[in-house]
Amino acid sequence: MGESFPIEIRAVAIALFYAVGTAVGGVAAPAVFGRLIESGSKPELFVGYLVGAGAMLAAAAIEGVLGIDAERKSLEEVAAPLSLAD
Repeated sequence: MGESFPIEIRAVAIALFYAVGTAVGGVAAPAVFGRLIESGSKPELFVGYLVGAGAMLAAAAIEGVLGIDAERKSLEEVAAPLSLAD
C-alpha cells in the first residue's frame, strides 16, 4: 500500500495504516478469540476460523482489483514525488 503514496508522505501513510490496523486488531482480536474459547463450542470456533478466512479472501480480492502494479518498478515510477516540477 505504501507504493501508492508520494515519497514525501509514504512513511507517514505506512505508519498510520499500521497503527490503525494494530489498534483495531489489538482490541478486537482478544475479545473475539476470548468469546470463542469461552463458549467451549467447536462449531463456534470453526465459524470464527471461517470468518477469519473470509476476511483474508476478501482482502486478497480487493487487492487483486485495486492493487497497483509495482513489480520491478522504482517507487518514483509508481507515485511521482510531490517535489517533482512539471
